Amino acid sequence: MKIIAILDNAIGAGGGFDQGLNAINQMQRLSINRFDFEVFTTRESNLDVLDRLNIKATIIKITILDKFFTGLKENIFWYALKRKFRLISPLEKKLIKHKCDLVYFVTPSYFANGLQKLNYIFTLWDLSHIESPEFPEVRNFDTFFIREKIYQNNLHPAFLIITESKKLNNIAINHYGVDPDRFLNMPFSPTPFINKSYALNKNVILKKYNLIKNYFFYPAQFWAHKNHIRILQALLVLRDLHNWTPNVVFSGKDYGNLEHIKFFIKNNNLGSQVKLLGFVPSEDIRGLYENASALIMPTYFGPTNLPPLEAWSLGIPLIYPKHFIEHV
Repeated sequence: MKIIAILDNAIGAGGGFDQGLNAINQMQRLSINRFDFEVFTTRESNLDVLDRLNIKATIIKITILDKFFTGLKENIFWYALKRKFRLISPLEKKLIKHKCDLVYFVTPSYFANGLQKLNYIFTLWDLSHIESPEFPEVRNFDTFFIREKIYQNNLHPAFLIITESKKLNNIAINHYGVDPDRFLNMPFSPTPFINKSYALNKNVILKKYNLIKNYFFYPAQFWAHKNHIRILQALLVLRDLHNWTPNVVFSGKDYGNLEHIKFFIKNNNLGSQVKLLGFVPSEDIRGLYENASALIMPTYFGPTNLPPLEAWSLGIPLIYPKHFIEHV
C-alpha cells in the first residue's frame, strides 16, 4: 500500500502548519517496513522547511480545474457529467500516477471534496465555529457556512478522521452524525522546531528582537478569539492598582485584530511594556520561550492548543483559561 500525505497550509498558518509537520513525521515513522509513504505539498515555499526536517516532498500545483471539481461538488448536472464520462481532477490524476492507494490530508483541506476514486484520511482540528459562532473570524462573510459545507461534504465519506481529542470526536458525532468508529485521536505535539538542533541561541534572540528577558510571552495570530486584549487590560490593572509594569511580547500575523490592539496600546500608554514582533521564523520560537517568565494564553478557542505543550516541553510556566482545565 502507498499513502500520500498532502500539506496544503503555508508556514504562515502558524500552529496549524506545525501540526501538519508533526503528522507527516509520525506517519513517516509508522510507515517503516509497513507501507510506502510520500509527501506532496501545494506550496513551493514549504519545500525548504520540509527539507530542513529531512522530509522529501513533491510540489503539486492546484489548478483552476481542481477548484472547479471541488466547488461544483453538489451541482446535479456536474455530478451527472462526472459519472457519465468518469471525470477526475488533475490533482487526483497526479496522485493515481504516483500509485497512491490512500490520501492523507494532514491539515483540514477543501480539496478532499474533489476526489472521485481515491479514499482519504481527513484531519479535523476544531469545531470552534459551532461553539463560538459570534467571533468575526467564523462569522463574517459566510465563513460559518463555508466551514459547515467543508465538514458536511468531507467527514462522512472519509476513510478515517484524525482529531486531537475525544471531546472533539463527541462534538463532531453529535453535530454531523458521523460513525464514531471513523475517528482516531492524535494529540497535538510541540512544533518540531522547538528541538534545540533547529533553534537559535536564546541570547541571540534577545539581541535580535531587542528584548529584556523575563517577559510574558504570547505566540498567536491576531484573531479576535485569541483575546490579546485581556492581557492588555491585565497590564492596566497591574500598573494602576499594584504599581507593577511587567513586559509582554506578542508574536504572530495580523488577521484583522492588530489595529484594535495597537489602538488600545497607544490609548493607554502601554507602548513601553508591549513588544509586537510580527510573525517570527520557526527557529526563533524556542529562544522566545526560554527567555520568558511564563506563557500567557487567554484564547477562547480550543479544546487544545500547541503553545502550552511547547512551553511545558521547555519547563516554562503557563497561564491558561480555566475552561480548558479538562484538557490540561
